[in-house]
Amino acid sequence: MNKIIRIATRNSPLALRQANIVKDILKESVKCELIPMTSSGDSASTKEFKKLGGKGLFLKELEESLLSGDTDIAVHSLKDVPYILNNKFEITTISTREVSTDAFISNKYKSIYDLPKNATIATSSPRRIAVLKNISRDFEIVEIRGNIQTRLKKLEEENYDGMILAAAGLHRMSIQKQITEYLPIKQSVPSAGQGILCIEYLKKNSNIKRMLRKYTNRDVDRCAIEERNFIGVIGGNCMSPIGAHATIQKEKISLTGFVASKDGNNFIKTTCEASITKGIGIGKNLGNIFNKQGAKKLLHK
Repeated sequence: MNKIIRIATRNSPLALRQANIVKDILKESVKCELIPMTSSGDSASTKEFKKLGGKGLFLKELEESLLSGDTDIAVHSLKDVPYILNNKFEITTISTREVSTDAFISNKYKSIYDLPKNATIATSSPRRIAVLKNISRDFEIVEIRGNIQTRLKKLEEENYDGMILAAAGLHRMSIQKQITEYLPIKQSVPSAGQGILCIEYLKKNSNIKRMLRKYTNRDVDRCAIEERNFIGVIGGNCMSPIGAHATIQKEKISLTGFVASKDGNNFIKTTCEASITKGIGIGKNLGNIFNKQGAKKLLHK
């Protein structure tokens, strides 16, 4: 492929960093240039963000540029990509997974368990809010949006007691020293696809699909598929308190699922394991188990 590949990306510092990571990976095969743009998700207020569909808004302008032919591929954090895509597009994961856990950040306390009663914690994620409420009903949650730098600045300026962010973004921006504590999976099950980068392209573009195939990590891709299938069976989205995390070790795949009521009072959390060969469909299977335990109803409590 001799043409220059035009990469659609949001223009936030983290999104640009992620697009440059992909550019560096692909440079052995093709020349690439970044086409930064502002997405609806970046410009929407918190209220508009929830009303208009959440993280799917981060894709809107990028997908429009793919359809118009102005760009060839788009780079996303997989956790921002809705389970159901427009049928004109496909996604594929690329390279290895970054740290997938949530991170607790505080200028005052060394652990989330050191927080006092009525501590003020900033996060915008319904899943993280449910996890926090499950730890302590007395935490005061402050919803916060914006890029990583904006959030960290608010942590200091507003004198919050703590903040929860995805560790992957902090690592990619090389500011992981800001992390006070990594929250273990058993405590805070991440969003499906957290820590994974993906590339979106037009389904009809067979040349792009063929080129990208060599950069897909088989294990990462398998984990991503099972995590997203779990979400799909339950019917959750980015505004749902739902998480899924898969790992592959010694020819076995393990998947942990999490669904909670919005107030964190009730939750379901289960891990299942299977061999790589027999575990195909583990995401859908675990999702069905959750639904039998009332997961769909729990999401609407």
